[in-house]
Amino acid sequence: MKEYSFEVKLRAFVRVRASDKNEASKVVESVLGAPSSMEIGLANENNAAVGCAAAVTAVTFQQTGDPRVVRDNGPIETSGPQPRLAWG
Repeated sequence: MKEYSFEVKLRAFVRVRASDKNEASKVVESVLGAPSSMEIGLANENNAAVGCAAAVTAVTFQQTGDPRVVRDNGPIETSGPQPRLAWG
C-alpha cells in the first residue's frame, strides 16, 4: 500500500467561557490538537466497517492566525448548575 498526505483547510468555531476575550483566546489552541491514536484507530475501524480500504496514519492541525471573536454574548449568569459539554 502507498501512503498519501493531504492538506485540508479547516474552520473551527470554539466556544469559550471566560472573564474577557483575551483570556478566552489563550485557551483556543488547546482544543485544536491532533486526535489521539485511539481516536484515529476508531475512525479507521468505522471506515473499514463501511468498506473503505484506507487507513489514516496521522493527523496534525495547525493554527494559522490569532483567534477572532465571531460572537460575544457578554456576561452570563454563572450561579446554579453549569451545562456539560460533550467532546468527541
